[in-house]
Amino acid sequence: MNREKLMKMAGSVRTGGKGTMRRKKKAVHKTTTTDDKRLQSTLKRIGVNAIPAIEEVNIFKDDVVIQFLNPKAMSWSSKR
Repeated sequence: MNREKLMKMAGSVRTGGKGTMRRKKKAVHKTTTTDDKRLQSTLKRIGVNAIPAIEEVNIFKDDVVIQFLNPKAMSWSSKR
């Protein structure tokens, strides 16, 4: 393919192939704050509490180490 044809394809605003309608507006993605609020409300509903004093978590499995800095660690509450 030549460069001009690639640039023409990249500038296309169609959602599908030839004969499909054009997009009416650019897709706007949600911010992560909405997802975080939804997660917090779900965790609260099932009775999980945050532990604020944890700064770092390391998980060791075989020869692999997975490290989390400032995790939102959770503990089950004894309401049930």
